Amino acid sequence: MQRWLKRVTPNRAKLETLWCLKPIEGLVVDRGCWTINRHSVTRAFALGLFIAFIPPTPPLPVHLVTCVIVGVLFRLNLPVLFATVFVSNPLTWLPQVVGSIWVGAKLMGLDLAPFLRELQSRTPWAHIHELWAPLLLGALVLGCIAAATGYVLAQSIWRARVLYHLRRRRARSSGRGAALN
Repeated sequence: MQRWLKRVTPNRAKLETLWCLKPIEGLVVDRGCWTINRHSVTRAFALGLFIAFIPPTPPLPVHLVTCVIVGVLFRLNLPVLFATVFVSNPLTWLPQVVGSIWVGAKLMGLDLAPFLRELQSRTPWAHIHELWAPLLLGALVLGCIAAATGYVLAQSIWRARVLYHLRRRRARSSGRGAALN
């Protein structure tokens, strides 16, 4: 897993030469943000899934700014964090927002039927402000569920891969020992 991640992530030395990173070079090029180990990668994956559920704001890059701040603060693997955040993209925004509103409305005990009827009228945006509370609550709940599931999944995959390579190595070494006898 580490070899594959090292192959697909950009080289730290190459990043240090980029002009756009000069103002924040000391933070972004920190070794902790590029370390590839189980803890750094699995936490970055989980936190990236949580950040992906922040309601999308197209004019502002809220997801990416949050990634940089949180990733540098907690010294998480930045490439994994950025890659995971792109689960939330223009193709997934509508299902994500609708799902967040639905979950938030169910948790708050709100009835969405009046709003759905309002969508068919000429002024669907008149009552859009009523959806912010269910949207934010639903996004928080779905983000926590996605982060917990992602963390467990990433830990499981990492451990399974390590065990697979360990078994292969043991099989090769026992095969060599049997051939020598």
